[in-house]
Amino acid sequence: MPVKLIVALALLALATVMQVMHITEGNYTIPNYVNLALKLFLVIGLVRGSEGARSLAVVVGVLNILVGILAVFQVGAYISDLPLWLQLQLVVPLVFGGYLLWCMSQEDVKTWLYKRAFAEAGGDE
Repeated sequence: MPVKLIVALALLALATVMQVMHITEGNYTIPNYVNLALKLFLVIGLVRGSEGARSLAVVVGVLNILVGILAVFQVGAYISDLPLWLQLQLVVPLVFGGYLLWCMSQEDVKTWLYKRAFAEAGGDE
């Protein structure tokens, strides 16, 4: 497994744990459960070598970039007046989305996912 995919999986697993913690704090809404299900699908799908999971990861990367851009534009010029932890919360979706897009477009990641998917389907390896 390529190291960059391991990092992406670790970040996705961390996001999944954070989503579970968010739900256990009493936020029992359907969007939270859908978000959790999608994150679990991504983690499990990428470990299994699913091309569908890779495609969904690209979509998630794009959505994270959009959310990050909208959050930064929402606070605008006041971003420098915000505490550092809040500034980081605004920038994290941009960085994570960019990394996910970059990672999923790398040839070694695509090759590993392809080989993993077809090795389980009875191919050689």
